[in-house]
Amino acid sequence: MIHGGRAMRGDAGGGALARGWVLALAGVLGALGAGAGCEERAGVSPAARKGFGEACADGAECASSVCAAIGGVCSKGCRVDRECGAGYVCRSRDDGPDGVCSKPQGRAPGEACMTAVECQHGRCLHRAGALDQPGHCSAYCESAGDCPAGLKTCEEIADSAGRKMCLPGEGGAGTAAPGATGKASER
Repeated sequence: MIHGGRAMRGDAGGGALARGWVLALAGVLGALGAGAGCEERAGVSPAARKGFGEACADGAECASSVCAAIGGVCSKGCRVDRECGAGYVCRSRDDGPDGVCSKPQGRAPGEACMTAVECQHGRCLHRAGALDQPGHCSAYCESAGDCPAGLKTCEEIADSAGRKMCLPGEGGAGTAAPGATGKASER
């Protein structure tokens, strides 16, 4: 796992983990705007704060205290896209397994990527041992229905913090594309 510039080993755990994938996550600064915490901002009463999807530059402007830097809108936490609603994606954060609803900017799941910041969801998967080769943008999922065509396999990988990811394949557990058999680590 690469976190804050330090490399760390992913969990090689057994079970139903899809091995052979490396996960690249965009940093929290790419998902949240400055001041996105819960601090109170002088002169902005709670009743005057903006609702989900309204333009913002700072979390203190939002009723949720969350301003998504990608798209600059008041946001909320999420685990998968469907929790965000039409026109939004659940973009990764590096301070936990969940994300923040953001406007889609960048490459869609399934498109080629080298780094997570290129992807709408802030997640770029590479084959283990092939970090210098293009990977593909991905998204967290709870079932194959959360994944786009061509990435219909929803499985946990060793370094996805217990979350399932959309992987190449046609769906169902254990049906990841051939060759997904190495130890995965996060990047």
